[in-house]
Amino acid sequence: MPKRILVAPNAFKHSLSAIEVANIVKATLSSMNSSLEIEVAPIADGGDGTIDVLNYYFKKSKFVECNVCDPLMRKIKSKWLFLDKEAAVIELAQASGLALLAENELNPMWANTYGTGELILSALDKSCKKIVVTLGGSATVDAGMGIVEAFGGKILDKKKNIIKSGGGFLSSIDKIDLSSIDKRLKNCKLDLLCDVKIPLTGEKGTVQKFSAQKGATEGERIVLENGMKHLAKIIKEYIHNDFEFEPMVGAAGGVAFSLKALLGAELFSGFTYLSNLVKFEEKIKNSDIVITGEGCLDKQTLMGKAVYELAKLAKKYEKKVIVLCGDYDKDIEWTTYNMDFVIPIKSDELSLSESIKNTRQLIEKAVKNDFKLFINY
Repeated sequence: MPKRILVAPNAFKHSLSAIEVANIVKATLSSMNSSLEIEVAPIADGGDGTIDVLNYYFKKSKFVECNVCDPLMRKIKSKWLFLDKEAAVIELAQASGLALLAENELNPMWANTYGTGELILSALDKSCKKIVVTLGGSATVDAGMGIVEAFGGKILDKKKNIIKSGGGFLSSIDKIDLSSIDKRLKNCKLDLLCDVKIPLTGEKGTVQKFSAQKGATEGERIVLENGMKHLAKIIKEYIHNDFEFEPMVGAAGGVAFSLKALLGAELFSGFTYLSNLVKFEEKIKNSDIVITGEGCLDKQTLMGKAVYELAKLAKKYEKKVIVLCGDYDKDIEWTTYNMDFVIPIKSDELSLSESIKNTRQLIEKAVKNDFKLFINY
């Protein structure tokens, strides 16, 4: 009986989409042995490319284009996914993502999520009653104040002046006035898909874990952390509830926290939500070997990223898991996290930028070199 192989990678950041990686692996394996039963099933966790993965599975879905603001309030063309007649999927990274900014433009003190709010409003214009927002890949640490502002909310200081919604202004907030917020939101269910399980503040919070990669200096991280703590206090007084340290509320620089607190949004693990949506568990049950992968396996992978969650799910059914990656943290014993074999595709002869440009060829080479492992492991 031929081996049943499930090819289920995440995107390789800055290089290939999950769909592209999956198709490359399938084509390479098939060229080596045409009798293999191979199913392509790209995965996502709420990070960059999630709407493309959902578009792959839902054949009747369609993209809706619109003009919104990027993290620095410049107008750009963006898109969201119309899943069916009343459901939309918004990818925060399409308006407020790191990929939209050059390295020298990264500025979490000023960057905001206003454009993501505009994407959600566009979905409301199409009469969507359920809006799923994927939170990975953000360039912002504004705790979603830009989204609140786009909805019609007013962020006020002690003198009742409207203040800006960048991360550097959080400590100036005295009141969040929602009296003029878009009324359509009351009849809309907001589901937030989080790609990491982190609290809002503290050593393991959103500022300490992710603001540096968004451009924050050591001094700015102190300002941002104090701002988050201040905002948490303001919102606690407003809603008489405290979930500052709950897992996932720190996703997307605090967007998850504020939208849950102020608008009643519900938080979900991105991978788990999407897995249920496309019945991914059944695909695993019907396979012998699971091949997954992502650009880099590191500590962030263990915070709830797709590859980590997939490996856990595969082990539930005692399936072997092989992971392709650009590179990996060698100080982590990956077998203890249900990843039976890790195959780095990185070539010592190429620089990082050259490796990214040649990801396709490197994947093909890795699969061919370890072909016996893929079919016999």
